[in-house]
Amino acid sequence: MGYRESHLAKGADYDQALARDPFDAYIARREREILLAVLPRLYPGRLRRSLDFACGTGRIAQILDGIAEQPFGVDVSETMLAQAAPKCPRTRLFLHDITEATLPIEPVELVTAFRFFGNAEDALRIRALQAIRRHLAPGGHLVLNNHRNPWTIEVLLQRAAGERSPLDLHHWKLRRLLGLAGFRVRHTCGVGLWIYRAGLKRPEVLGSRWAHALERLSLLAFLGPFCPDAVIVAQRS
Repeated sequence: MGYRESHLAKGADYDQALARDPFDAYIARREREILLAVLPRLYPGRLRRSLDFACGTGRIAQILDGIAEQPFGVDVSETMLAQAAPKCPRTRLFLHDITEATLPIEPVELVTAFRFFGNAEDALRIRALQAIRRHLAPGGHLVLNNHRNPWTIEVLLQRAAGERSPLDLHHWKLRRLLGLAGFRVRHTCGVGLWIYRAGLKRPEVLGSRWAHALERLSLLAFLGPFCPDAVIVAQRS
């Protein structure tokens, strides 16, 4: 089963699953903080049209719903969109596969794509990036994340101990895929560099004052490739 098929029926419990896992909840919170910091720098005046690709239950679309003049969201899962609709009253949601056909909208200035590329297989990653580029206006931005990096400190330690990892989308591979699809990476904001073992994923640790201080390390450009999650800003070339 590919990622597209496995995604179709997850709508009812997707948000609860993220909230139950302390590490996933922490990652989601940091992604939101980074996105809210990045968007005013990319669009200091106004953001006219945005598209949240693979919008799921509306976690990111909900942010854009209050920022973009014309926010759009698209997903192939009807159950996911049913959860997204109440959260995003201004957003026009499409049940559609943009890798097969373009949406009936004008090109957008911004596309967001969270928790998709780390899960998808290579062929789907490439088709998705090509489809996203077709929906972006020249010079438009793609803000995406990669939460399944095989080059984190934790995974490298596991590999040294003889464990195998199914993760494959490291920083440099993602940059190469983006380049092949016609994007240039402009900025990377890492998340969670310091979270290298299970004991650090406890709620009391993730919510501590020193965790907030250590998170600054993740934002250093040369350490971004080793973070378990990263928010990447790319621009259509």
